[in-house]
Amino acid sequence: MLESIVTVAIQVVGLYFLLDFVTGVVHFWMDRYGREDMPIVGKAVIEINTWHHENPRKMTTRSYWYLCRSTWVGVAFMLLAVFLITGTVSWRWWFIAVLGVNANIVHQWAHMFPNEKPAVVNWLQKVGVIQRPQNHARHHTKPETRAYCTYTPWLNPFLDRIRFWFTIEAILARVNIYTTDRIDG
Repeated sequence: MLESIVTVAIQVVGLYFLLDFVTGVVHFWMDRYGREDMPIVGKAVIEINTWHHENPRKMTTRSYWYLCRSTWVGVAFMLLAVFLITGTVSWRWWFIAVLGVNANIVHQWAHMFPNEKPAVVNWLQKVGVIQRPQNHARHHTKPETRAYCTYTPWLNPFLDRIRFWFTIEAILARVNIYTTDRIDG
């Protein structure tokens, strides 16, 4: 029994880090390669991301649905694909889905003042479960080419130290895929 609990706990922590990394990959792609004229995602995702970088606090005035609707669609397609491929959707996928659809809310909290958030959110930020404004502020400091992961305060320092995002950009440039420079780099 204890072994099962430990195994599940290790999986939860691993999935949580994986989710944070995936939010970073998506955020990186939106900031560095997304264009507002792209079909489907241009208006629904990239345009919102652009105004967010022009005025980061603006997202604190937006509704849950406004911030999360595109994520809900993406996660629904992910769950459908998992089901069609495997015939089932395990608790691990549901865990990622439930947290994933709320990634922009965690991101929103990283832009809010303590008196604008529920006390439990302030506590989760204080103990390091989710990003604090101080953690995320680095992303909005020139150059805006770092700290893309939006969930935890743990992955960004490591990924930035090893120049992960810079390396990905360099690799993509070698195959003629270039950044849009839409967000200052």
